[in-house]
Amino acid sequence: MKFNRPNSISSAGPSLSLAEARKTILDRLSPLSPETISLEQGLDRVPANSLTSTRPKPSFDQSTRDGYGVALPPQKTIKAENGEISFPLIGEIAAGSLDSISLTKGQAVRIMTGARIPTGTDRIVPFEVCRERDKRVYINARFLKSSQTFIRRRGRDLKAGRVIAGSGKRLLPDHLLMLAENGYTSISVHRKPRVAILCTGSELVEPGQTIKRGQKISGNGVLLQGLVQMAGGECIQVATVSDSMETITRQLDRLLALNPDLIVTTGGMGPGKFDLLEQVFARLQGQICYNSLKVRPGKATMFGLLAGVAFFGLPGPPPAVRLLFHELVTVALYRLQGMRQPVPPLHKARLLEPVNGGRSRHVNLKGGVLVFDNSTLCVRLAGRRDSVNAVLHLRGKKRSLPAGETVRIRLVAPHCGC
Repeated sequence: MKFNRPNSISSAGPSLSLAEARKTILDRLSPLSPETISLEQGLDRVPANSLTSTRPKPSFDQSTRDGYGVALPPQKTIKAENGEISFPLIGEIAAGSLDSISLTKGQAVRIMTGARIPTGTDRIVPFEVCRERDKRVYINARFLKSSQTFIRRRGRDLKAGRVIAGSGKRLLPDHLLMLAENGYTSISVHRKPRVAILCTGSELVEPGQTIKRGQKISGNGVLLQGLVQMAGGECIQVATVSDSMETITRQLDRLLALNPDLIVTTGGMGPGKFDLLEQVFARLQGQICYNSLKVRPGKATMFGLLAGVAFFGLPGPPPAVRLLFHELVTVALYRLQGMRQPVPPLHKARLLEPVNGGRSRHVNLKGGVLVFDNSTLCVRLAGRRDSVNAVLHLRGKKRSLPAGETVRIRLVAPHCGC
C-alpha cells in the first residue's frame, strides 16, 4: 500500500500551517513496497528492514603493525643482555596467509599488518624497535612491558548480529562497505517513487523549442527533475501544456496511465481566469486534502489524491516551486521511501546581512546559502546565480531582520564551500 485513502473531501477547509500540511501528507502516505537490488545499486536507497552483521569484525585476532609476534617466556627465565631479550624466529606470517603457526613460550614470528595472530602470541612488537640477526630477534625489555600490544582482538570493532544499516535510513558509502564485508551481495529496499511532472501555462515552451513573442522557456520541468532525483525519486515523465481544461485533463490522464506514485504540477493555481488546475482536479474526481497554506510563498498550493496517486499542485514561479518542493514534496518522497524521519530538522544560523522579514503572521520562506564564519553556521539570501542549499524560515511581525540575528533554517543540499 502506498497511500491511505482519506474520506472524500468536497472542500479543503481553512488554510493550514506548514506543520499541519506535513502532517496531512504523512497521514495519507505509506512506504512503497520493497524490492531486491544488488549491493552496488544501494547508494542512497532505504532498507526495508534493518541489516545486521553476519560475522565479527575483525573475524580473527590480527596484527595492527608490521613487527614480531612474541610469546613471552616465564618471568623467572627471562635473561636480558644489554637490556635486550632475544627470541628465536620460527617463521613469517603475511596478511592473508593461511599457514597455521603456534608459538610456545620464548618464541617469535615475523608478522605483517592485518595478518592472523598465531596461537600463543602475547604481543606484537613493531619492527622499528627491534633488530634481527642470525634468525633471532632482539627486543629491548621495556617494549615488552608496554600496555600497547598492537593486537586487534576478534569482534573488537563489531560483534555478529549488530545493526549496521538501520531500516528507514539512507544507505551511505560506509554502509555499503560494512555490508560488503559481511557478505551481502543483494539487499531489500523500498522502491523508488515514480514521479510525473506537468508544467502548465500557455506562455511556456519546452527547452529547445522556438520562442515566439510573449512566450518563455519553461525551466520548472528541469528544476523538478533535479530536485526529485536529489530526494531519491525517479522522474518518469515531464510535460508542458497550455492553459486549457481539455489539454490539462488529457495530459493528466496520460500521466496516470504511467502508474506514477506521485504527480507534481506547476502553475494553474490561484483565483485567476486561467488558473484551471483545481477545476480539472474536480473533473477527474480528485480528493483535495488542502488547497491553501499559511505560508509565503505558497498560499495557493494544493495536495490531494488523484485516482489514489499523491498529487501536488505548486505555483508557477521557480523560486516558489523550489521552496515548496523542499518543504512539502520532499516530505512525501521520503515517506514513500520509508525514511524514519521524513521531515528534515530545522537548525539555527546567524544572518550575514539584513533580511526583509515580510511583516507577516505566517512563515515567510526564502532561499539561502550557508557559509561558515569563524566556525559559526551563517546564512545569507541566495542571489540569482546562487545554488540554494538552505531554506530560511522567517516569522513574526518584524519588517526587517538585522545582520547577526539568529534565524531558523532547513538544510536542503550539501554545503560545498562559501
